[in-house]
Amino acid sequence: MKKLYFLSVILYLAGACPLFSQEAFKLEVYGDSQKNGGSRIISPVTELRLSSKPGKMNYGVLLNTEKIYSRVPVTIKYGNLSYSGSLSRLNSPELSNGTSPFSSSIMTTSGLTANLPGYTSFSNPESAFAQIKMNRLFNSSLSLLINLALSPENEEPFFSAMLSDKLLSNRLSLNTSFTAGKFFYTDNSSASWLLDTPYYAAGQHFSSLLQFSATYKQKASGNSLQAAAMAAVYESPFGPYTALYRADLKYIMKNTELFSAAFLNAYEDTLTSSGKKLEPSAQFKAGLITKKPFLLKAEKLYFLKLGANAYSRFNLTKNEHPLRLNTGIQLYSDLTSLSFSLSSDFKLNSLTPESPPQSLKKNGLSFQIKNSWYLEKITAGLTLNIEENKYKIALNLSNSSNGKKQKLNGKLSGSSAFSFSLKDQKLSDKKLSASLTCRLLLRNLTVIGKMSFQTDF
Repeated sequence: MKKLYFLSVILYLAGACPLFSQEAFKLEVYGDSQKNGGSRIISPVTELRLSSKPGKMNYGVLLNTEKIYSRVPVTIKYGNLSYSGSLSRLNSPELSNGTSPFSSSIMTTSGLTANLPGYTSFSNPESAFAQIKMNRLFNSSLSLLINLALSPENEEPFFSAMLSDKLLSNRLSLNTSFTAGKFFYTDNSSASWLLDTPYYAAGQHFSSLLQFSATYKQKASGNSLQAAAMAAVYESPFGPYTALYRADLKYIMKNTELFSAAFLNAYEDTLTSSGKKLEPSAQFKAGLITKKPFLLKAEKLYFLKLGANAYSRFNLTKNEHPLRLNTGIQLYSDLTSLSFSLSSDFKLNSLTPESPPQSLKKNGLSFQIKNSWYLEKITAGLTLNIEENKYKIALNLSNSSNGKKQKLNGKLSGSSAFSFSLKDQKLSDKKLSASLTCRLLLRNLTVIGKMSFQTDF
């Protein structure tokens, strides 16, 4: 009853706003073959989301006052919210060891963000989120963003504050943010006297994250330099605080990107805000991406992209240290894209954790071929992944019909994947999955339907 009352009050306040006589509602309806269903009602000031499946239900409400009072806009969200932004970094602060040779993204400074529930996820409890923007109170480009969240998973609210500014005729951008709160963690029931990890009971601990980033762009050459740094502090279940650090650097010069990142955790009892235990380690990642344009017949412009990066993790209490090398080549234009990438995994072995590595052992190899086509109304993609004795083939196809003169616009997209293992000329672990999604748009109404299945044989 309290939920319905809260929703009624929000919708009443939104409906009483004179903006609704100028801008119409937008309605979205969703349903799929897995018995998930839901809807969205969007207005200039509010948004309401409802989703359900047998035995479960989600809802979410958003109220934004930017079109009512733009000097200090306030956003309020309530329902089964999911959180990301700086909280994701606080939960998982380590470097990514992904296999893509064409990814050069570095850490970005952000604040706490909250998302209304989707149509297929039902794992988040009810929570509340508020955001205040103060970017028009100052006679400069300085802006302040304050976020506050209250969840039953945390006894106290957790928050973030982000400060941004632009200097030197907008050539220099500076951002800094601080996120903090108390977060619950479960007990270490798997520990025993024979294990290295000591036992600790369930409880809550203070966690905080400080981020800073700067971007400088040269107007004449177009070159840019990006730098980012972070420090996270976690209260340990055993009493003292632990700290870890990370720094990223990226330089873009014409058609070439150079990037590097370093991470350090020197403590054995580091427990993040999500309850994840981190092993002591020093991690490094570096790489480059370069592309070169050229013309083929009929003066068609193509780009040749080359990418390579390396990731290493030096465990401070173990003798084995993983190393991953990624390389790739890509040929693309506005109509098609063809890429080949190779990822190799190694293990560096040392006599003691303190001694330098003395041997290198190959641990795995994966290969990917990806081809995509971007036609006027059809987009198609085919991907082949090979990893040791495992194979996977994925196909994606979408068709859209959009036009100003058409009353009904739509998009039809489908995907399928087949994976299997091949060992001693015998097939095993065969899996087949497929999905078909249809999206129809008629003025302010959007209807989405999805059919999917997955089988093992």
